[in-house]
Parts: sequence; structure tokens; C-alpha cells
Amino acid sequence: MIYNMRTYDLKPGSVPEYMRAVEEVALKIRQDYGIKLAGWYYTDIGHLNRIVHVWGYQNYTHFEESRKKVHSDPRWERDYVPRVKNLILSQQDMMMNGANFFPEPK
Repeated sequence: MIYNMRTYDLKPGSVPEYMRAVEEVALKIRQDYGIKLAGWYYTDIGHLNRIVHVWGYQNYTHFEESRKKVHSDPRWERDYVPRVKNLILSQQDMMMNGANFFPEPK
């Protein structure tokens, strides 16, 4: 399994709004295409208004195929993107490998 770790810096005070959009719309869309949520975090101390989410993929082929499917899903552009696009100040996106002792998400 490989992991896509996404770090977002959001406008001050917008973390709850962003999280609602993910919970209400984006999570279901990703799950529909076999993408596993491996971690979801937001800062409490330190660099505030930052969220980190980690998504698990079977391999790079699954990553590429499911990414295309998610972005072409009408719910993504219609219901999700408009809710979050003005909340995001910056984004960092990395592909990661899990350690052999790290349990895969179910």
C-alpha cells in the first residue's frame, strides 16, 4: 500500500468548515473509488489552521485511476470544490510508503 499525504494551510478559523465539507461530501466520494482514509489530523499547537490527511492506495495504478475518477465525479466539482476552494491558502502533496510494521487501513 502507498499513501498520499496532503497538508493544507487554511484561512484562520476555517478548519471546522473545511472538515464539515470533507465529512459530508469528499469522504464518501473517495470511499466510492476504494480510497482508504489512513489518517486525518488538524493542529492544536504549533502551525495553526493546518490539516493533514493521509489516503491509502493499493499501488500507483490505483492512485492514478481513482484520482481521475474522483476528479471527474460530478459530486466533486458540484458539491465539494465550491465549499473548500476559498478556504485553502497552500497545499503540499506527497506520496509515502508505509513501514513494514505499520498496519494497513481496513
